[in-house]
Amino acid sequence: MNVYEQLLSIRDRLEQNGAHEDSITLVDKFIQRSEPERDSVTSVAQVAMLRHLLRQKEALDSDAIYNDLQELMDQFDARRASEDAVRPAYEDDERHPKPHKFYKQQRA
Repeated sequence: MNVYEQLLSIRDRLEQNGAHEDSITLVDKFIQRSEPERDSVTSVAQVAMLRHLLRQKEALDSDAIYNDLQELMDQFDARRASEDAVRPAYEDDERHPKPHKFYKQQRA
């Protein structure tokens, strides 16, 4: 998804969470800035967009905006942690050739 689509997704998630109006206004400002890139094929990760928004002066100056964006980051991290929990902690990917004894038994 490109920047424009990611910002729309972030805005939607903020509305679902009942975010402060200032947070939605900040994201709307960035959506307007990204209008020319609406049809861009350049893909951007949503977590990168959230980090970018968290570093903005408006977010750093307002606790409400920062907390709303940080809540989205926490949701993203929780979702990622649950995906990692499904994977095994260790996967054996080393090559294990069959012993010489195995091939002797096949010949016999």
